Amino acid sequence: MSEQIEITGNQENNNNAKWQPFVGTETEKLIEYKGFVNSQGKIDDSGDKIIDETYRILEMCSNPNDNPTAETGLVLGYVQSGKTLSFTTLTAMARDNNFQIVIIIAGTSTPLSEQSYKRMLKDLQIDERRDRKWKIIKNPKNQNHLNSIQDSLEKWQDPTLPREKCSTVLITVMKQTHRLQNLINVMRNLDLSNVPTLIIDDESDQASLNTRARANARAGESVNEGDASTIYRRINSLREVFPHHTLLQYTATPQANL
Repeated sequence: MSEQIEITGNQENNNNAKWQPFVGTETEKLIEYKGFVNSQGKIDDSGDKIIDETYRILEMCSNPNDNPTAETGLVLGYVQSGKTLSFTTLTAMARDNNFQIVIIIAGTSTPLSEQSYKRMLKDLQIDERRDRKWKIIKNPKNQNHLNSIQDSLEKWQDPTLPREKCSTVLITVMKQTHRLQNLINVMRNLDLSNVPTLIIDDESDQASLNTRARANARAGESVNEGDASTIYRRINSLREVFPHHTLLQYTATPQANL
């Protein structure tokens, strides 16, 4: 069952918070790049609000510095309310807090998936920067992708290497059965036992849910994993690969999820 992550209150008084994230340069640079600055070049009130809301989402996720846990959250927003900016800012803040992998499950079609990939490249300014904080991979499927991810994870395991020289692996994957299975196959070849991971399911009301559940319930049948719809099973299988992760389901229409 999904836990609804509420984003009311402020950073100081959320009694349900699991930990206290750090708001660092990745988050601030993104907000500034998106134009949320005042005449003095400082982050304005709208930018502060985005950061505050993102903070309150991340503090409800699993702590990357704690023992491995699996969490699930539901992030609700209005249609056209900046949902993509929210999870992009969340991705940046995850990097500030040393999450080693961020996976964005986005788009049930190639154009939508490609759009999400290009949006992350642009907003995080990955092509323009010279540091090593990001390694972005689209639809991983082969040995080269595996080697690239493994190389990044090995650096995180080196205690002598400064964290700013370690790359957070940002994966965008199309919400399609074969693409998800390819990703699962790649990740199963890695040691992920101590790898804090954030999985973001965009438009989680589309395709991600068990679309057979209602029909089975109406027929009075019990539902086992084999009866579940394919994308739902793929996402569950992906989660099983990561001992330490949070799955955040983003949606503007939560009726189906709930």
